[in-house]
Amino acid sequence: MRVVNLNLNDSSGLVADECLLFWKKARIPTQYHCNIVRKIKNLYGKWRSLDKNKTRKSSTQQYNEKKFQNSLNNLFDIAHKDAFNIIKIEEDRQFLNLQRQEGRIGYMAGVDKKLCAVEERRSEREQRRELLKQTNIDYGTGPSNSIDVEESITSDDERDVHNSEDSDTCESITMPVKNKRGRKEIMTSRLASALDKCKVSDRDAVHLLIACAEVFKVDVKDYAINRSSIKRSRESFRYQISSEIKTAFYQLNLNSVVVHWDSKILPNLTGTENVDRLPVIITAPNVEQLLGVPHLSSGTGKEISSAVYDTLKDWHLLEKVQAFVFDTTASNSGRLNGSCVLLEQMLNRPILFLACRHHIFEIILQSVFSYSKLTIMSGPEIPIFKRFKNNWNQIDQSKFNTWVNDNEVKQILHKIADDVIVFCKDALNQNLPRDDYKEFLELVIIFLGGVPPKGINFKRPGGYHLARWMCKGIYCLKIYIFQEQFKMTKAEISSLKTICCFIVKCYIEFWFRSPNAIEAPYNDVLFLRKLVDYKSDDKQVAELAMKKFINHLWYLGEETACFSLFDDRIDNHVKKQMAKKLLEYDEFEDDEFNTEIQKKYVLKIGDVSQFLKQDLPLELLTPKSKNIFRRFQLSTDFLYQNPENWPNIESYTKAKNILHHLSVINDAAERGVKLMEDFNTKFTKNENQKQYVLKVVQEYRKKYPSHSKDMLTKDATK
Repeated sequence: MRVVNLNLNDSSGLVADECLLFWKKARIPTQYHCNIVRKIKNLYGKWRSLDKNKTRKSSTQQYNEKKFQNSLNNLFDIAHKDAFNIIKIEEDRQFLNLQRQEGRIGYMAGVDKKLCAVEERRSEREQRRELLKQTNIDYGTGPSNSIDVEESITSDDERDVHNSEDSDTCESITMPVKNKRGRKEIMTSRLASALDKCKVSDRDAVHLLIACAEVFKVDVKDYAINRSSIKRSRESFRYQISSEIKTAFYQLNLNSVVVHWDSKILPNLTGTENVDRLPVIITAPNVEQLLGVPHLSSGTGKEISSAVYDTLKDWHLLEKVQAFVFDTTASNSGRLNGSCVLLEQMLNRPILFLACRHHIFEIILQSVFSYSKLTIMSGPEIPIFKRFKNNWNQIDQSKFNTWVNDNEVKQILHKIADDVIVFCKDALNQNLPRDDYKEFLELVIIFLGGVPPKGINFKRPGGYHLARWMCKGIYCLKIYIFQEQFKMTKAEISSLKTICCFIVKCYIEFWFRSPNAIEAPYNDVLFLRKLVDYKSDDKQVAELAMKKFINHLWYLGEETACFSLFDDRIDNHVKKQMAKKLLEYDEFEDDEFNTEIQKKYVLKIGDVSQFLKQDLPLELLTPKSKNIFRRFQLSTDFLYQNPENWPNIESYTKAKNILHHLSVINDAAERGVKLMEDFNTKFTKNENQKQYVLKVVQEYRKKYPSHSKDMLTKDATK
């Protein structure tokens, strides 16, 4: 302490460090550093006490000095109090015991080569542990062949200790043999995808796999079937499949895409609060791809546009987006802060706005339903629908009414009844994506006195939440059909007639035609004419529906008007005039493409009649209309030919095919919402893994859309 010029505490710390060097070489566990320092201070205190009285010659002083000198030859014992239990090697235990005896019997003669080899192997295993942990952090999973590394490392540690402990006698001792752990990987890419699609948890997968292994006479001991191994394998395959999906998508090399999105409030991954989820999907001819389902801090236009932009950027699609498909909510279609406007500004070029046509017609039906005052609604449920559903078991389905029994309804519908029945039967022969679409069409046929292709059958009433627009039409038709068995007021019956007549005469045909992009402009013109004619039947309903509809004339814009060139219902003479008008705008094409385009046609309610007197859709064309050809890289060669010959011209058929597959409804985004709802709380709380799960399930559903044996074994039979 005096030589290095330090205080007692610092000097004691240095001495403790020097002592620990020798104890560590002996591989004997020691006390905490602070306790060693305290022990050194106590020893120093004894020396100081003797030093102060060194001039004394008493027998007591001499005895104390002699005792202190002798103690210096004994062990300065800083071993851990449980050292004998901690030490695994018997030789080290004996060495410590001898060192504690008087005179410190024994010494460290040199390096223990066997023990050094054990330590070296242990160090290598520690490095392997760290590498495995780092791999798991980087990829969110571990490779499937590392499922038992931890167990293997632990077993090696135990073997090394045993070998070092009994190295002299190991040849004569037979150790018990442990059961060999299964190492074969049972999980495959398809199996992992199927388990995800069927919402099978990792624990349930263990039960299923072992049960299946017994059926197929497979020895489960050979395979790695446990929860942790299955979890790591599934996570690894999700990452792998998602990467393959992205690679395959890039190889499509699409020229243009349409982006869809829709938001839904769902619980976050921890279930502590609700967040907005935004499925982002792109479509192109014969392509539909989920890009991601990011979560939003809020459902504002700014948040939505930023999330869509970031997702498109991640998939390198910023330059290929040519159109947006969206629900016409304020957060999407707002003039200043809507997500469409903000996203267009971020892309820095004009984008085609294709409002979801299903959503437009849902708004119209909702307005008529609210006007009719069928029921007083104080919450999300509809009371009359709830009553009807609860009384369904008391209804005799063989006793139903049709429109022919009601003179008031018959007066409105008698001219169009046969045509509507034919349309509905034709629609039923098409591939309809949902069963409630089929039920809607069948109820209209029954309402008009017809018989659906599969006969007259009534399904049990389903959900009746206020937000379920389709249920409004289905319930109203069904209640009207069974009105004699369901108690209602005169006002309710009158409201039912109002809604049912509007559905049959104005709504049903145009709703089912709404997914067709090519027919969209002319359908909007025809729908306006239908509403004008309907004024003679119900003026208030017609005007109400018209006011709603003229706010959503997105498909009578400058570019979308060109869709009618490919509409088979448009007369060839009109098409010839349209082609001639477009060819006159050649000189404006380059200048007009990057300027603002008219997003939707602006029309006032008082100008509807005058608007319908125009030569439509010819009058909708402007110099910017021709930009649609550049946007989707369509040839204009056919415009120079007679429209009668267009079906035989390759450039026309190619352009028609591209526009025919242009999605103008947001069903893709709604499927993304449903997918997120189904898997929001499944499998994982890791955000990356959640995104992988959604892509894997969507890809599996596309590859195996049905549950038939032929479909599920199609790859095996090739």
